Order: sequence, then structure tokens, then C-alpha cells
Amino acid sequence: MKIKILLSLAALFAPFTFAQQSFFPIWGEEAEKLGYTLPKPYGFSISYMDMSNPITVNSIDLTGHPVLEALDIDANHADFRGSNITLRGDVWVFPFMNVYGIIGYTQGTSKAKINSLSCDASSVPGLGNKALCLLLDAAGDELPDNAMFELDMDGGTYGVGTTLAGGVGNWFALVDMNYTYTSIAAIDGNIKTFVAAPRVGHRWEYDGGRELRVFVGAMYQNVQQELSGDLSSLNLPPEVLGLVDKLSPDAGFEVSQSADENWNGVVGFQYAFNRDWDILMEAGFGQRETLFFALGRRF
Repeated sequence: MKIKILLSLAALFAPFTFAQQSFFPIWGEEAEKLGYTLPKPYGFSISYMDMSNPITVNSIDLTGHPVLEALDIDANHADFRGSNITLRGDVWVFPFMNVYGIIGYTQGTSKAKINSLSCDASSVPGLGNKALCLLLDAAGDELPDNAMFELDMDGGTYGVGTTLAGGVGNWFALVDMNYTYTSIAAIDGNIKTFVAAPRVGHRWEYDGGRELRVFVGAMYQNVQQELSGDLSSLNLPPEVLGLVDKLSPDAGFEVSQSADENWNGVVGFQYAFNRDWDILMEAGFGQRETLFFALGRRF
């Protein structure tokens, strides 16, 4: 997948020829007459983000056998660590409004500590099932302190977004909003993310079209993860997984997760080498930590 992305990047950043006069941005001439310097209307960029995000495990349901369905796994907190690489194409539709589409690939792992594991024998039918339930309950009492379940969450990501921007003098403000969907490759699951990020900053213009923008702001993320698959994909402790295999080799799971904290702070800068090329670097801090780098080309 990464090789395909890099090949696509090579194609995207090859020389393009656009007409000097573009339909976009609408009302661009009027804005320039008022003294505003507008960016070129079309852009492509490649970006990389590294992230660490605490997650709340809303529910863990096991399927495939009455005993598994009676099993209660207490693992309400997880840590997600991962990265993604994306390609973005955008256009300034109006001087104050940019719209874009993104496609990329996400790699990450969610790890949750298992605090306890119990099985209510009174809720399952049959003496054999009750005995197995008691065995699982006993195994839960013997879990090591570092007992975890892990989920590999690699998959393709795509989405759409918009940026609304404005300014007075060399001061600017903007809000960026996007919605992305990641389809997990190893298991049956997806990650749905809505992001809204307001920022304010100051810009400095130099000769040759060079420009520096420094900004601070915040980022709101609403992350919903709905995951299901083969129970072995959870990487449960061996003492539990062995009993589960005896119950049902085809046992499955359903996990629902969401972000612990929706907001975090951000600080960053963007530097334009000229009107064609720029770089962007941004760091997020708080419970959710991020590092973001992007290289952009405008036409």
C-alpha cells in the first residue's frame, strides 16, 4: 500500500500545466482588488501523522457459545498508538473556503489491560456449561497483572473536508473540519472520525513569495470504533484462550471503543518556499498527542 502511495505521489508532483486564468476561487478578483494575496487555487499534499490516544472501551461482547456470552471482561481503558500517511487534493472554491478529499493508510495498535474476568454460572444452561463457566471464572482470578488484549488496526483511510479562513492584516483565523473512514484490514471493523480544528495565527511575508505562518489552536476529535472478528484476534492471555478454544474454535467478539478526551491543544507553523511549495508542521498536546508533517504543492 505504501509503495502505491509513493508512486501516486511521484505522479502527483510531476510538472502540471494549468491555465493562468482559473474559474476558482469564485470572487478571487474582487478579493485581490481589496489587497488580499490569494494562494494558487489547486493543491496536492502528502502528510504523515504519528499519534497516541487514550480510548474508552465501551463494551466487549463474546459470541459463539452460551458460556462466552455470559463472560464479563472488564477492560475499560485502552491506549491507541499509530500513524497514517495520506494524500490530499484541494481547491479554493471561494477566497475564504477550501474543500478537499483525502486518501491514505493507517497503521496502529489498541492495547487494553484486562482488570478482571468473570463468568456467572447461574446464567448458563446445563451442568457442563456451568462447570466450564466456573473454570473461566477461576482463570480470571489468576490473570497476570500485565494481562492485555490487543487489536491490530491497519487499514485504508479516506474522507472529505473543508477549511474556512479569514483575516485582518497579518492576523488570520481558520477552522478545519473533516470526516474520515478507516476500514480495518485484519478484522471486520471500522474507525469513523470527525475532526474540527480552530486556529489563530500571524503571518510574515518575504521576497520571492516566501511566507511564514505561526499558529496555535485546538482540535476536537469524535472517534468511534466498531470492531468484530475471530476471538483469537484479541490476543487474550493463553490461560483464557485455551479454555475458549475448547468451548468454540469459531468464537467471535464485538468491541465498541471511543476516544477518552475529545479536545487537545495544537501549535505549529507553515512555511512557503514560494507560491508553489510549502511545508507544514504541527504538534498536538494533552491527553491526545500528535506530530504532523506535510509537504504541499500548489498550481
